[in-house]
Amino acid sequence: MIDTVKGRTYDDLDRVLRRLGFEAKEHDNVRSYLHRESDAFITLPRLPLTDPLREYHLAAARMTADAFGLSGQDDFDALFDPEGSRHPSLPLLRT
Repeated sequence: MIDTVKGRTYDDLDRVLRRLGFEAKEHDNVRSYLHRESDAFITLPRLPLTDPLREYHLAAARMTADAFGLSGQDDFDALFDPEGSRHPSLPLLRT
């Protein structure tokens, strides 16, 4: 069984990445995101945007944003909710 983030989809992640300045491109089987200013790059499988977000894809996006100084992990989570409150089902990463 694949662990997913309850109540979150790939469309939610797409919106967060775009808010951080990533540009998305779709290829045969992948969706890639490039942040031109920092050269941060994220590649995900090209799943339907309505599919539940897999935890490890959220973790990869979070860690990339953090590693390139685009967003800390708590700030990244807050981007999912315009009001700034962290979604209760988003799993926290342990570093």
